[in-house]
Amino acid sequence: MNRAQHYSLLKAMEIDKNNLLKYQELYKYAYILSDGIFKIVFTEEKDHRLLISLVNAMLGLQGDDAIKDISLEMQEFPGVFNKKDCILDIIGTTNAGEKVLVEVQQQGDDFFRDRVEYYISRVIENQVHTSEKYELPRIYFLGLLDFEIFPEEPTEYIHHVDEMCHGKKFFPKVQKIFVEIDKFFELEKAGVTANDNSEAAQWLRAIKVIIKEEPVPEKIMQNETFRHLLDSVKLINFVEELFNAEVKNMTDLKAEHEIGFSEGRVQGRTEGFVQGKTEGFAQGKTEGFAQGKTEGFAQGKTEGFSQGRKEERADSIAVLREMGLSAEKVAEFQERIETLNKKQ
Repeated sequence: MNRAQHYSLLKAMEIDKNNLLKYQELYKYAYILSDGIFKIVFTEEKDHRLLISLVNAMLGLQGDDAIKDISLEMQEFPGVFNKKDCILDIIGTTNAGEKVLVEVQQQGDDFFRDRVEYYISRVIENQVHTSEKYELPRIYFLGLLDFEIFPEEPTEYIHHVDEMCHGKKFFPKVQKIFVEIDKFFELEKAGVTANDNSEAAQWLRAIKVIIKEEPVPEKIMQNETFRHLLDSVKLINFVEELFNAEVKNMTDLKAEHEIGFSEGRVQGRTEGFVQGKTEGFAQGKTEGFAQGKTEGFAQGKTEGFSQGRKEERADSIAVLREMGLSAEKVAEFQERIETLNKKQ
């Protein structure tokens, strides 16, 4: 089952919960990149062998460097005061004391990279305690993406992203690895990865069987780990309550889209309501509005600057409060807006 089919299942269950039975007849596998399915498959085993195999494969860890054991932790770092919560799909500590963060992302948005940095920073923040020296463990961030994030590298599906200085890694303890799953599927279809026998490629071929509902290649079937994976992700294994929970939220895909939209909306309305992004500002745009960041929008006021602008400003104050800006910041913008209204 792919993402679109999973979303169709949720919509069908919203109408009638018994539709799950119909989908179990149509599809053999659940959508493995759904947050709920992924967490069940990769965290509920006592020995976490599927998770360890997946992480070692995607991070390219072998021999003495390979993860041999992992203990899982709470996935949430609650926000402090007005900070946003940090919720990852999987957080674990390896036998070597290293941190492993795994995040499954179904669709990209303008703030995905920002969230990755924020997630890592919140985990780092919790590593050093009072009276301890500033020594961080190695931290791996593994992003499994059902979309393309590096179009400039059309033949690469695994990307190791490092902070570089003069051709060298500035801080190699933090490693970010992004896997473009759908890009691998396209490369496989085109025959580009035909000779790729890496563990990562084998894992992605097994995931391709699940998402594309394809026959299982002999090499995948001969692998005990992949046989276990295929059995674990069968749609019939998952109870109605899991999908009901996703129906209630209409999947994280929709929630992430809304978050990205809301954050972009506020960003566009603050600091002088840069460039007049909303449709309500469209009628007031003229050539003189290009410099409209200055207080009072003095250069942006023309005959087309309608009465509805005052209502738009009031709405912007409400949005700023909803998004959690400090009272001082909201008061500052409100004072500026009242000044602008008096000049109308």
